[in-house]
Amino acid sequence: MSSITFSQASGFITLQDQGRIGFANIAVPTSGAFDQSAHHLGNRLVGNFPGACSIESLRGTFKFLTDTDLVIAVTGAAASVQINGREHEMSRAIYVAANSTVAINPGSVGLRTYIAIRGSISGDSVMGSNSYDELSQIGTPPIKTGDQFSISNQVAGSISGDYFPNFAVSGQSEIQLEARPAPRWSGFSNGQTLFDTEYQVTESSNRVGMRLSGPELIWNSKERLASEGVVTGAIQIPVDGMPLIFGPDHPTTGGYPVIAVVSRNSLNLLAQSAPGTKVRFRKVR
Repeated sequence: MSSITFSQASGFITLQDQGRIGFANIAVPTSGAFDQSAHHLGNRLVGNFPGACSIESLRGTFKFLTDTDLVIAVTGAAASVQINGREHEMSRAIYVAANSTVAINPGSVGLRTYIAIRGSISGDSVMGSNSYDELSQIGTPPIKTGDQFSISNQVAGSISGDYFPNFAVSGQSEIQLEARPAPRWSGFSNGQTLFDTEYQVTESSNRVGMRLSGPELIWNSKERLASEGVVTGAIQIPVDGMPLIFGPDHPTTGGYPVIAVVSRNSLNLLAQSAPGTKVRFRKVR
């Protein structure tokens, strides 16, 4: 079977697919690609199914050697893409000859780069998914030097000749996220503050949740809430009053109030927002 071998891997580099759908009732997060838009585009370009497994790199640096001809696509955060030392463009299908070395080096714009390979990568499947879950630590472990993965032949269609030069992640220092008020929103004495002021992405952010800093949001009640189900994109307000936006590896229940829920498209934008990025919320109904 065809395979790739990582001759170098540094940083947080994982395999991600559509995730583990339907296991929240037994406390297993969905996980899967954080920036689903970039993930799906890469798979579309190489002719894979939308949820096929690809590489998600959080500003990691890596090289892999292929023992067979491949077609790859690199999407998401800006990166240098080299094949045998020759630079190639992102957001389009790239043909890679057998015995070639693919090198990916992060750029300065965006956080997460995705590498789709035609046929899909095969990792350690747990509950129907190869995705590494940062909270539960299940699935294919983060990639390290020396790791080898087989490439399957499960394709959805032909290779796309499309090119998306304007798809690259924006380097904007301020983003606007769409958020819908949740039922607990009325329990905050200053809930409108979420939509009227500016917050900032902090260093304490990961695939479990993106922590923000800014004006404190005040929960009216002194009573402790019973744990309740939460979804990806839920904005939970812990005791410090600072928003925590749940990412794909979030816990399935939580005991702090959820003030609002961020839209799926906005989550793609958030997935690429580095610490220090300014965040504003736009209320949607």
